[in-house]
Amino acid sequence: MNTNESVTVISELTRMGVEDGDLLIVHCAFKSIALPGFSPQDMIRALMTAAGADGTIMMPTFTYSYSGIWNTVPFNPETTPGYLNGVLSEALRQYPGALRSGHPTYSVAAIGKYAEKITSNREMCSPLGKGSSWDEAITLGGKILLLGVNSSRNSSLHYAEVLAGLPYNHIPFRKFWGSTALMEKDGQVNEVPLAREYPACSDAFGAADIYLEERGMLRHGRIGNAAAMLMNGREVVDAVVKKLRSDPAWLLCDNIVCEPCSLRKTALRQRGLI
Repeated sequence: MNTNESVTVISELTRMGVEDGDLLIVHCAFKSIALPGFSPQDMIRALMTAAGADGTIMMPTFTYSYSGIWNTVPFNPETTPGYLNGVLSEALRQYPGALRSGHPTYSVAAIGKYAEKITSNREMCSPLGKGSSWDEAITLGGKILLLGVNSSRNSSLHYAEVLAGLPYNHIPFRKFWGSTALMEKDGQVNEVPLAREYPACSDAFGAADIYLEERGMLRHGRIGNAAAMLMNGREVVDAVVKKLRSDPAWLLCDNIVCEPCSLRKTALRQRGLI
């Protein structure tokens, strides 16, 4: 453990507003922190220390184990690595005492006071919507911590899309992925149905940072070489829901080859919402 760097990181997290008993929903590009000798495990310990003995740390460990993806890895909550969530999330998944939810496409790992509450009985729920681990974490007063990333990696905004009641959450990221997932248990692989509610493209979610900054909802800091932002999850979700209801296409990207955003804009246009 790099003690000097850890003390500095803990001090900065505290200065930003991390308090004893906090539930932190963390998204991180760990490489951007770039502190010599400071490991992902050191970062997890620093987060746990800053949040205190009654704190909780939660991170995504998504696997996208959709049955329609060729050569997809069946989801086993004990062994399947997260995919494209970063080394810090993977370190938390393997950290002693951490728990993982059983959702076959959008699982999370958590450690601390509310870890069991966040991760248990999530196998068949909405991936990031009502009844999900994200719903639970926000309801419990979770704070969102972005380390070296902006809100294009803020999965809580997908939760806001669902709460906003937009008529496009049934449109998947890729149609060929299908509406079932593969799960492995006791050496057997089973195909299981998924809730018909899908997170999709988040490339335009960075616009939320400007909106939230204008409303004074972001606390800024620097963890090593990484820019950091801390925000109150409930306040952010409520603000984004309000904005989406007045501007439903706000968080959809303009890339002409983006399948889900194009289909979602079409759905909004057909309903006269844009």
